[in-house]
Amino acid sequence: MIENPSKLARELGRICYAAGEVIMRIYVRPELWEASEKEDASPVTAADLAANQVISNGLAQLMPRLPVLTEEEVETAWSARRQWARYWLVDPLDGTKEFLARNGEFSVNIALIEHGQTVFGMVHLPVSGVTYYGSRHHGSFLQPREGEPRKLQTRPLAWPKMDIVASHRHGQEKLQPLLEALKSAGAQVNHLPLGSSLKLCKIAEGKADFYPRMGPTCEWDTAAAQAVVEGAGGRVLDWSFRSLVYNQKPELTNPEFMVIGDLNHPWQEWLAPFVIKKPS
Repeated sequence: MIENPSKLARELGRICYAAGEVIMRIYVRPELWEASEKEDASPVTAADLAANQVISNGLAQLMPRLPVLTEEEVETAWSARRQWARYWLVDPLDGTKEFLARNGEFSVNIALIEHGQTVFGMVHLPVSGVTYYGSRHHGSFLQPREGEPRKLQTRPLAWPKMDIVASHRHGQEKLQPLLEALKSAGAQVNHLPLGSSLKLCKIAEGKADFYPRMGPTCEWDTAAAQAVVEGAGGRVLDWSFRSLVYNQKPELTNPEFMVIGDLNHPWQEWLAPFVIKKPS
């Protein structure tokens, strides 16, 4: 458990802002943008690596004995990692493709994991300076670049209206059948494409209702924002309506999942036609 969530938020906030600053120094200089590909063909830039160094150093000072698993450093063997009861899970630059597209929709993600659960998360947006943070047990908050934080709460679904956020790039071929299933149930769907963890944060902020993810993700992509969503009253679930868990298997990939802001509706009934027909 977290003894002092406000103190933890301040300390993580300093680390996230420092990482955001190094990202922005590179973001404004396109000549430094040269990207290489990792084994999964996803891009990695100097900004990813610089932010990773800042975060790794900061977390080592904050809690010296706590393991850190980041997207840019995943060499730890499962035989060792499975022993971790508590660790940091980090994506130093979530949305590298958005960074390269210059649309500003990228983030710094840091999550604290305990026994497979995300117990605290922070998502920092370097371009706007906005930071989302929180946990299921202590609530979630939005910290603007200046001013006081405000508490986050997912909004009630104003059925039949439904604002759906989805990726710019992933799972588009599977999205249309899902939209058709919701429309058949009577929903009036408004589709909002966004990048990175911003999609989950918009649900936590009460600015969207549903996020279906049918494309590939890894655990560092979701952990921080899942904590924020859950602290605001929403859920991050697989397609069997079970919460996402972490560090429970050798692979660091997530199942396909959905984010729901207001669970007081028959989602399983609405989505049943899509789930039955959904390609495996």
